[in-house]
Amino acid sequence: MARSRVALGHAPIPESPDAWTEKSLDAVVRLAGEVLDACCDLPALVRGQNVLVKPNLVRPNPSNPCAVVTDERVILAVVRLLRDAGAARVQVGDNPGYGLSLVEAMAGMEPFLARLAQSGGELVRFDAGDAVAVANPDAFLYDPVTLPRALLEADRYVNLPKMKTHVHTLVTLGIKNQYGLVLDDERMFCHRNDINPKIVDILRLVRPDVTLLDGLWAVQGQAPLSGSAVPDMNVLVAGTDVAAVDTVAADLMGVRAEEVAMLRLVRQEGLGETDLAAIEVVGADPAALRRSFVRPVISSMGAYDAVRVMEGGACSGCLSALRHALDKLASEGLLDGGGRDPVTLYVGRPMAERRNLRNVRGDLWCFGSCAAHLVFNTHKREENAGFVPGCPPHILDFYKAYKKRYCG
Repeated sequence: MARSRVALGHAPIPESPDAWTEKSLDAVVRLAGEVLDACCDLPALVRGQNVLVKPNLVRPNPSNPCAVVTDERVILAVVRLLRDAGAARVQVGDNPGYGLSLVEAMAGMEPFLARLAQSGGELVRFDAGDAVAVANPDAFLYDPVTLPRALLEADRYVNLPKMKTHVHTLVTLGIKNQYGLVLDDERMFCHRNDINPKIVDILRLVRPDVTLLDGLWAVQGQAPLSGSAVPDMNVLVAGTDVAAVDTVAADLMGVRAEEVAMLRLVRQEGLGETDLAAIEVVGADPAALRRSFVRPVISSMGAYDAVRVMEGGACSGCLSALRHALDKLASEGLLDGGGRDPVTLYVGRPMAERRNLRNVRGDLWCFGSCAAHLVFNTHKREENAGFVPGCPPHILDFYKAYKKRYCG
């Protein structure tokens, strides 16, 4: 059996994702062409074919919005290379999530959209088109999977993820980028500890023909909502086995595949290569490019003085959603407390027949459906307690509720 091949490209790319000229676009086209040539025969793959390109276009971080999405230059470079290789049609689509339509997520990107059209690419909105329920009989959990018709009608599918850490899943790379194929009304289903098997279930049905991962600027720490940019990675990682691409990319971030739950499941289910030693890496030397990324912290206890968080029997879904919300509030300067007593916030299932919380100062909030019993029965605080329901709540639920109550 042939080894999975991953091409690693590295070059000094001038300028930045939000302020670039033809000079850096041409450099990205050259680098993308090199890694694609090294991992596949692109003309043989796409000549005469309808191709769907799926970048990561979520825009949740106002402090560095261009660092958390697939670089415009990478998207334009790949579209150009696909058309030059003979693709009959190239569509570019995503479902950003966070309650945003694709139009809202791309607000202010009109110059890019014009360049996309000039390059021969068409924008397709997954959230505005038909979705099709596709049977997934071998799934752990996610059966059927609702997928955009644009994906199902494409002859070829090119995956363009971003190199980022992630509060919930440690990293978000090629496999998790496919979560953007799922529409918002199915995002929160199995979004607890079971998000990892859900993501792997999508991979059972959807295997990218090629994955090219954008690591020109990467993101570390509390990503995707509040991470910090790594502006000088200057790498592209490409291959036909998305699991192998993710394994190599994670290694560049200082993360072993064994630490990433979805990659462990991929190995167990035989859906791709996650043994770094078994992957043929061609091009640049990974050892010379490897970093130690700042890792995300999922717990919120003691993180912010304005909110006293108590974590009971909480799963990673609630912990992640709450930490995302608090990080976003803090990044916008909304957790200064305003001279109030700290808010007390309980997340998770309380201990049976125990009081669980004592000396509650300030307002009490309970986060997630598991905490409902605590706020409504144990503490009898219906009149002045806040409750954020959900299993888990949406990332923005507490963010919006806190802003409404305390920030005017």
